Amino acid sequence: MNILTTILAKTTTGAIIEIIVLLLLAGLIAYLTAYFYYKAVYMKKIDTLEKEKSDLQRKVTDQERAISELNNKVAELEKKE
Repeated sequence: MNILTTILAKTTTGAIIEIIVLLLLAGLIAYLTAYFYYKAVYMKKIDTLEKEKSDLQRKVTDQERAISELNNKVAELEKKE
């Protein structure tokens, strides 16, 4: 194993392999850094939007209930006439 690493270290092929490995590692580190950074930033926005969505959903449910009650009142008033 020691001979193989020595030969690779002294050849152009070894240098190219080393450069490619280092570039891949740098790319992986950059990708993971960006992923975790944007995950932290956008999770806050997603949580805010989810809360607003649930509030709006609750308002829609309340309004649907009010519409149903008003329709029932209209139906009762029409029956009385």
